[in-house]
Amino acid sequence: MLKKTTMKDIAIRANVSVATVSYVLNRVDNQTIPEKTRRQILELAEELHYIPNLAARSLANQKTGLVGVLVHRSKQLPYWKLHAQLAFIHTLEQRLTAAGYHTLLYSLDTDNPSLDIIVERKLEAVFFIDAQDASFYSISRHFVEGIPLILIDSMIEDKLFKQVVFNYRSALEKALPDDLSQVCLIMEGFNNSLLTRYIRSCVPLSDDAVFEIRELQDLLPAMDQQRFKQAIVINEFIGSYVEKSGVFGHLSVICTCNAPQMLGERVDKILFQGDKAEVAFELMQELLYHSDYSEQENNCYYVD
Repeated sequence: MLKKTTMKDIAIRANVSVATVSYVLNRVDNQTIPEKTRRQILELAEELHYIPNLAARSLANQKTGLVGVLVHRSKQLPYWKLHAQLAFIHTLEQRLTAAGYHTLLYSLDTDNPSLDIIVERKLEAVFFIDAQDASFYSISRHFVEGIPLILIDSMIEDKLFKQVVFNYRSALEKALPDDLSQVCLIMEGFNNSLLTRYIRSCVPLSDDAVFEIRELQDLLPAMDQQRFKQAIVINEFIGSYVEKSGVFGHLSVICTCNAPQMLGERVDKILFQGDKAEVAFELMQELLYHSDYSEQENNCYYVD
């Protein structure tokens, strides 16, 4: 049976005291610890597969160590959106676990979202993926002030809530040619209307040259029209279908699922260099340590 890693094991490897390790892993913010040391301890905790004693830490700090991830439950969720969400959640969960948190994934009934169970868990922070505009405030009111609620792939005009989205404006600028007369944009559909409006505002195209895809049959109108010779596609799964159709002479795909390898060599692939899950995690840490975060001017964090 393998010996369970302790704080003492990490302290020996990091050449620091057990107290220092405890301060870092338990996120005690009244101690001055160099950033290099803090990162070394967190990396060693992940390397050594350190598992925190959640019950003991909760008693000591009056914290649960639980972080919630909310997603909408839908029978019609397209597989490209499911893949993107699971890839994000997987990376975020790894980062949270390495920092000593436990991740609670909860799927919301779109028509009747009930949060009684998850609210009882006394979460320290919440991530909400692709939030619906109509139900957002009815959901957010369940979380008391001081618990960071971070929106992923969602936008809202409210400084209280922080948002993490891809920098679609920068990506689309790279994809747009000088002559737009024969160009169309094919994008995945989002629950969040403000995010959709933001993306559409990034391209100087008429409404009839922009197509939102929620299921495969939504691709037909875009590919039936003869006037488009070039397509810009958001999401590589959708892009793969468009590529196989052979309809467009030139194809650019903005990769949002971290799967550019599924596209052919002739496709222009536009990649985001930043890690959305890492940005979201670091933002959560910042908010947990700064209680005045609602007064900060910046509430939208773009991943380039």
